[in-house]
Amino acid sequence: MRLLIVEDEHYVRERIEGGIDWAANEIECAAAVGSSREALTILQKDHIDIVLTDIQMPEMSGLELAKWLKDRFPLIKVIILTGYDDFEYARESIEYGVFKYLVKPAENELILETVLNAKAVREKEIGERHNISLLEKRWNEHLPHLQVTFVKNWINGRYSIWEIEKRSQDLLMQLEEKRYLPVIFDMDPISEENGRFQVRDRSLVQFLLVTIAGDVLDNKECVILQDDDGMTAVVFFLPADEPDDALYARVNPQINGLLSTVKDCLKLTASAGIGPLVSDKLLLANAYSQSRMALQERIILGNAIAIPYRDAVPIKDSWMHMNHLEKEFEVAIETGDGSKCEMLIQQVMELGFSADKPVTEAKEMLWRLTCLLARIVHTHGWTLRETLKVDYEDFESFNQLLSREHVGEWLRRMTSRISQTISERRQTGTQLAMSQIILFIQERLHDEGLNLYLVAEKMFISYSYLSRAFKEATGESFSDYVLRLRMERAKELLAKGFKVYDAAEQVGYRHVNYFSKSFQKYWGVKPSEIYK
Repeated sequence: MRLLIVEDEHYVRERIEGGIDWAANEIECAAAVGSSREALTILQKDHIDIVLTDIQMPEMSGLELAKWLKDRFPLIKVIILTGYDDFEYARESIEYGVFKYLVKPAENELILETVLNAKAVREKEIGERHNISLLEKRWNEHLPHLQVTFVKNWINGRYSIWEIEKRSQDLLMQLEEKRYLPVIFDMDPISEENGRFQVRDRSLVQFLLVTIAGDVLDNKECVILQDDDGMTAVVFFLPADEPDDALYARVNPQINGLLSTVKDCLKLTASAGIGPLVSDKLLLANAYSQSRMALQERIILGNAIAIPYRDAVPIKDSWMHMNHLEKEFEVAIETGDGSKCEMLIQQVMELGFSADKPVTEAKEMLWRLTCLLARIVHTHGWTLRETLKVDYEDFESFNQLLSREHVGEWLRRMTSRISQTISERRQTGTQLAMSQIILFIQERLHDEGLNLYLVAEKMFISYSYLSRAFKEATGESFSDYVLRLRMERAKELLAKGFKVYDAAEQVGYRHVNYFSKSFQKYWGVKPSEIYK
């Protein structure tokens, strides 16, 4: 549930926003603003469930805001804070759809209780509107599409091992005790003499191929999808306890049956490339690439055939697992996660520099690591020399490392230096952005429409990120910061002899009375007492 607080009295607003642990009650305080005008900006751009508003505010009262909400967002629950003098007047306006009226000064406990009651009603309405059984039905209908998208990303190497396991569980796919066999199907070139289809119909016949595959193949043990090139990719999920011969014996008839059906239906031929059987989830992407390599051999062997992948050199599991470690390494370095870097360095040492590894493989692993570090640096558009600084010469002499211990220490130093540089430059970038934001605020203190949403929009920054980053950088919330600048500026102008209405206008107050009230609350004196 997202709550919007609208209260022109700074101290009351601060008490409600900061004095109640909203997060502990599963409520997100989206914003706390000082005017209905600011509230309208947020309500038109953000999702809000509950509005807690004062009744007496300049320009637009809380009741007028409630009426506006009823016309445009009738599901939002409105709670109004009202003084004793306004209570009967507020109660008479029940047609505005106000959820509850609280008489000031309402204690935080009562405010929280009322907001929680509104939250319960809102959740009930949401539950009734979005019937759980209906949502489950839609989920089950959409699940096959989600599974296909998952497998497509998987075979293209876009997931690390934990992502494969987590996403497969979320999508109700049983991957344990399975072996994986990727097969790629593609229509053979269309002859110029073909009377039914023309060369330009290639996209059409590729679509027909994936459609026929869905009808012919046993969908209980495979996932069928169309890849980015329009070819039909099929991944068979087969029992891990059956021998290779038995698995190929049950899959080959399906492959040949699909090729035969395509020929009978379309009077065109298709070919297939069959990848190797793999048990390791991380090896499926490589096996899929090998199925595509097998398909390319139809240039030599001819069309209308299924071609198994053949390679005299077996896949080295260590190199395939290094693909996974590289992704994890890059994230750890980018985020400055030193403990994760240390854990990954130990895994790399065991994988590529153990005592039983040949020297040639250790050297190749070291080259691979230097390429990884260089790629991370170059992705930012930096050079290795400016990034590594005093460690650059050590990086250059990586081929002179003589022991496993030296490699480990070298890798720790290089990853630490790169992480440090990334962190420093991000902080510099954040400071630069914050300087621009503060300048933007100072130049627009006269603008009555100055608010956090306006700044976020102008600076192309998300509202929620800017709200957190601003408070972290300045130690004040955005509204507190702007109020302080305006009050300090107004005091300075009044001391120089500016009239009260001129000072009010220059700090973004259109209504002099409201400015005087805010000024007196902030400084404890009236503006007229400073004006000379």
